[in-house]
Amino acid sequence: MIVWHEKFATGSSTLDQQHRMLINNLNHLEWMLADANLNREECEFLIHLINFLESYAEKHFQCEEQCMESHRCPAQGKNKQAHALFLTFFNRFKERCRTEGFRPDAIRDLHKTLSMWIQEHIVLVDTQLKPCIAATVEPVLTAH
Repeated sequence: MIVWHEKFATGSSTLDQQHRMLINNLNHLEWMLADANLNREECEFLIHLINFLESYAEKHFQCEEQCMESHRCPAQGKNKQAHALFLTFFNRFKERCRTEGFRPDAIRDLHKTLSMWIQEHIVLVDTQLKPCIAATVEPVLTAH
């Protein structure tokens, strides 16, 4: 179970909210993995999760890459490469599910990859955006 922590913050409320949604879905997946046999509701969640991840990869990655570019984040190249690798993994996962169904080993691989993504990509790459955003925000002047 991953709990949102300030160490995940990017400085963008939009990106952080999207990351929270990813963590919530991952936590639901983890809870679901405790049961060896998938019921109908769990299969429906997996379909929802695949649709969510597809949308997440398309919209979130684009938003994040644009944000990094506009704030001149030094991690933007590494970020873009990581997104491409994630998309490769995800497309293979989808194909595997299409041909083999929701096999427990495939679902565990997805859980492991998403967990690593949060710990390694969001924490080590995405958070490099925070000081870049902070540097471009105008300080608020107070009257004395």
